[in-house]
Amino acid sequence: MRDPKKISLILTYLVIAGSYVAIYSLANTLYLLIFALVTLIGAVNDFTFRNYPPRWVLTVLGFIMSGFFLLDLSFENLISPFANILVLLIAIKSLEDKKPRDIYQLLLLSLFGVALSATFRFDISFLLFFLYELFLGSIAFLFTNVYSNLGERNLEIGFLKAYTRFAVLFPLVIFVLSVPFFVFLPRTHTPLFDLLASGRQSLTSGIAQNVELGKVGEIQQDNTVVMRIYGDVPRDAYWRVAVFNRFTGTTWLRVQERSDVSHSYPGGRRYRYRVILSPTYDNYIPLLDYPLSILRLEGYSGKVIQTSGGVFTGTRPISKPVRYIAVSTQGRPNDPPSEVDIRVPENLPDSLWELSKRLSEGRITTEDKIDSVVSYFKEGFRYSLKLEDYEGHPLEHFLFRSRTGNCEFFASSTAILLRMMGIPARLVGGFKGYIKNDFGDYYIVTNSMAHVWVEAYVNGRWVRIDTTPPYRSPAVRNISAFDLMRDAIVSFWFENVVEYSAKKQAGLLRGVKVRIMSLKEVNFRSLLERLLSVSALAFLGVILVHMYLYSWRRTPANLYRKLLRRLQRLSGEDYGELLPEEVIARWKGHPLGPYVEFIVRLYQRDRFSRERVGKDEINEGYRVLRNIY
Repeated sequence: MRDPKKISLILTYLVIAGSYVAIYSLANTLYLLIFALVTLIGAVNDFTFRNYPPRWVLTVLGFIMSGFFLLDLSFENLISPFANILVLLIAIKSLEDKKPRDIYQLLLLSLFGVALSATFRFDISFLLFFLYELFLGSIAFLFTNVYSNLGERNLEIGFLKAYTRFAVLFPLVIFVLSVPFFVFLPRTHTPLFDLLASGRQSLTSGIAQNVELGKVGEIQQDNTVVMRIYGDVPRDAYWRVAVFNRFTGTTWLRVQERSDVSHSYPGGRRYRYRVILSPTYDNYIPLLDYPLSILRLEGYSGKVIQTSGGVFTGTRPISKPVRYIAVSTQGRPNDPPSEVDIRVPENLPDSLWELSKRLSEGRITTEDKIDSVVSYFKEGFRYSLKLEDYEGHPLEHFLFRSRTGNCEFFASSTAILLRMMGIPARLVGGFKGYIKNDFGDYYIVTNSMAHVWVEAYVNGRWVRIDTTPPYRSPAVRNISAFDLMRDAIVSFWFENVVEYSAKKQAGLLRGVKVRIMSLKEVNFRSLLERLLSVSALAFLGVILVHMYLYSWRRTPANLYRKLLRRLQRLSGEDYGELLPEEVIARWKGHPLGPYVEFIVRLYQRDRFSRERVGKDEINEGYRVLRNIY
């Protein structure tokens, strides 16, 4: 296939396919599949039937359907209508007869598709889509230029090969040259597309607005990475996200109030760490239990407030990876309990009240009552993700029949028993534990580590109580070394591309300044000698490569150049400006003429025809050259 139009069309449709995949999660799935089918029909028509509908019909259809999609446009839904219009325009253009300008338009629309995907995708998959579109799109653009200038006639094999090499190398060179622009161009601290992402629906995450008995187990089978932590963290780490203090009987709800009380945290070690939080499309900010403050927050356009229970939340959903530096402590908080922290629902079974009386019998102090409850769950209870069907109240079934449940059953039962004993208690939702990723020297927390535990108010402090038996989710056990290696690559992408901020640029410039200033202490003579030595070696290497490519390597072109130099020495004339046929004519009738013509014909066949010159013929040419002296 040597038709430049067909070559550019094939490459263009491959670029379109990449764009469809990039915006798959943004456009309506049904519309995307329909328009992808239309695009496929357009591709088949381009290479087989070549029967095209009138352009005005397609134009009118495009305006009507675009207006239909714009009806769905709102502040809560900004991206999806534009994604639908984009795939609509690509599908309509694919049905038209492709002139060069139409192919250019298709390539531009496909590039818009990848750019649109950047509103929600900043993970490493965006890099793959970008490189794919850059590579194939550039090649398609160059071959479309050939089609624009030469039409649909077949290309010569030699030209096609040379132009293909150039077309492949061109995007690679552009990518390399674009790196300095990425490093030095100014950038903002705040994501530009947070407004567009604000209407996105929440994804499944380890923390919800409430804790319903039996639901956490579903989350604990999901290995999606919630956050990556850098720094020093305790071995038994709890990550605080939300406090649930109102219990309806089957569900715990959050009653958040802004915290205006100054807390004190006596004793205990303090931890300073850095977190890269993945997009959650919620406003919670996980912190090591117990959190003190957030020192720095980058990549987030909203504000952060601290609510009751030491919970930090944002004013806007987190739609992009954000990074923050925080400080936590092992000290126990002292925020006073509210009335809701002691309230017990009226619809609880009498058996729970009887159990609380039995466990508190003979126990005078608050610590003794808590120890009694903790000891109760150490005998005969076990943890399980799979819950059996039950009748009646779920806590009654858990405590007196199955004695098997998820962490929310253990925590809920513990908190309710403590409240029945008159001890303020609340549920804390978050994550427990982490996995060390030695490939990147950081820690990861996944949805499968979602956990709830209890805090009881004892002697003016909130004390963590976790009666859930030690358990490791099967999903966590399934994380392999390959998964950790892949996550290390993703982490590197976040750290050095997504999180590459103006502050990092300033740090880079400061580092350059420090190195320049340190040159004052360097022996300049020694440094100059090293630079000259390296330069000389590099220059020698360039000369050797050049000599190999244009003199030593046995090719018809190098053989022809050697011939011209030898003829110039023999005759004293300059052959550099002569055409090959003129060289043959100069030596026609001379005893050396047949030798000259043999070498020139080899060069012409290799340079201007489709026939390849074999190695034996090249070796014969060099033997013939030895006869010219």
